[in-house]
Amino acid sequence: MKASQIGLHIKREMPSDADNLATAWLLRGGYIYRHAAGVYALTGLMERIKQKVSRIIENEIARAGGSQITLPILQSAEIWKESGRWTAYEHEGLMFQVKDRKGNLFGLSPTAEEAVCQLAKSFISSAAQLPLILFQHNTKFRDEVRPRSGLLRSREFLMMDAYSFDSDEQGLAVSYEKMRAAYHAIFRMIGLDYTVVQADSGTIGGSASEEFMAKSDIGEDTLLYNDSYAANVERAVSKVRPAISMPTGDMKIVDLHNVQSTEDIAQDLSTTTSAILKSIMVDLTEFERTRQVLVLIRGDCDINFHKLANKFGALEARPSEPETVASICGCSSAYVGPIGLPSDVQMIGDMSLEGNDSWTTGICKTEKYAVNAQLGRDFTVSDIADIRLARAGEMGPNNKELVSCRGIEVGHIFKLGTKYSEPMNAGFTGPEQTIRNFQMGCYGIGTSRILATIADQNCSEHHGIRWPITVAPFHVHFIPLKAEYIEEAESLMEALQSKGIDCLVDDRKGSMGAKLMDSDVIGSPLRIVIGRDFSERKIEMYNRMTDTTELVDLDRAVELISKTVEEALEAFRRARDAAYR
Repeated sequence: MKASQIGLHIKREMPSDADNLATAWLLRGGYIYRHAAGVYALTGLMERIKQKVSRIIENEIARAGGSQITLPILQSAEIWKESGRWTAYEHEGLMFQVKDRKGNLFGLSPTAEEAVCQLAKSFISSAAQLPLILFQHNTKFRDEVRPRSGLLRSREFLMMDAYSFDSDEQGLAVSYEKMRAAYHAIFRMIGLDYTVVQADSGTIGGSASEEFMAKSDIGEDTLLYNDSYAANVERAVSKVRPAISMPTGDMKIVDLHNVQSTEDIAQDLSTTTSAILKSIMVDLTEFERTRQVLVLIRGDCDINFHKLANKFGALEARPSEPETVASICGCSSAYVGPIGLPSDVQMIGDMSLEGNDSWTTGICKTEKYAVNAQLGRDFTVSDIADIRLARAGEMGPNNKELVSCRGIEVGHIFKLGTKYSEPMNAGFTGPEQTIRNFQMGCYGIGTSRILATIADQNCSEHHGIRWPITVAPFHVHFIPLKAEYIEEAESLMEALQSKGIDCLVDDRKGSMGAKLMDSDVIGSPLRIVIGRDFSERKIEMYNRMTDTTELVDLDRAVELISKTVEEALEAFRRARDAAYR
């Protein structure tokens, strides 16, 4: 392809409004154009990358047994209400809602479990038609509160979503592992540095899920891991450090003024933060109401609100407003505790309460605290569960220290079971002539998010983006030094393209220096300069993958370039194929 045909528009300066380096390069290179907050146009360059990434994804999902379909983006609210998720998405405010001229309510699809379940229900009638994997590559919408980081957190995005249908849990486990292997193959073929972590299932739901996380400093998720355990911090489990034991005895009430923090309490009452009972009133938002629970946790620990919401099956858990706390407890949040709490308020304790026989705690009276309070003697809780936020430096469930990093979620796989098929009455006729609900799995890959992630993992401050050869918009970028060399560049391009190698010839007017700078921004794996040594029938080949430059005889150029590209592609294919072994 000629540069004059693709609409290159490369800026000389980095944009000032980009919130990360990768997005800055994508904007400067003319890969994307900001249409509105969280909404981007993809130019010819980015469209080529998108098509290559999409093809890799689709090939591997098909290899795992998937059949490609297209589901509606505009989805009836009725099927979402049937599954029970309309309320959840309405609460989060993430779904764009529209009404037709007859007043019927629709949502712009952020995901498609209901729609695909409805489709499968329409034509699967017996176990003989199972297992089945259906997938699509389609536009999705999320009305993000704060769109940011370019394509990483946008309101309109491209996503591959697949759904497996099985007759029993054993079949679901097989389909899940097939898709898991396909994901590994996809991300290896794309060249991402990623890890797989245990994850919170969120509004999608199901019994288990895993996220494929690309490591990145600009990632929104925090990961905790060691050599044999990894989890999103929302799901991570760790072992709390032993509390510093304090003397036991009869409970006493003491005065405590101007409470600001657990550290202040520890200092004023000559105790340790691990012996302070942190009591936090929390709003649990459920489908039809919001109610309050009191959460008890060790003073040097923090609540994991995702775990807490999941424990109660709530849509959301968050600290109650001061006015709510005062109306229930008769004091400010600083003096709340399990002692003196109204009897109709449910309490739940974290597992960090176990093993400590002497607590310092509020008693729901202003400027009053209790010391030497004992669980079981002076107060009780209805339940104890793991609702604590795990931290780096603590020991994971495998007794190895956890470290943390940031990550970008590029893929997520779920075991749904009958979460959707049961309320939607979707299934097949079993041997006993009764309807048996599908055992479902769902599998999502954020395709447009991957485009930004590849850029993030392969860019530097001064040298643009080094696109992996499997997804680069062009394998080879020809830069003729003079207009009379364009014909030679086009001849080489035609010979290479006949071998399946994508080429770009820069036929634009402009200085050699500007074109070389532009080639750095475009980031093709190979750059060929024709001109400096053309009188000796040689051309200059810069290999961006190895950061090496060599002079190549013109007569051998097609052979050498083809070999270089094919060897680089084969290395990615070998990594991909290893995922299936």
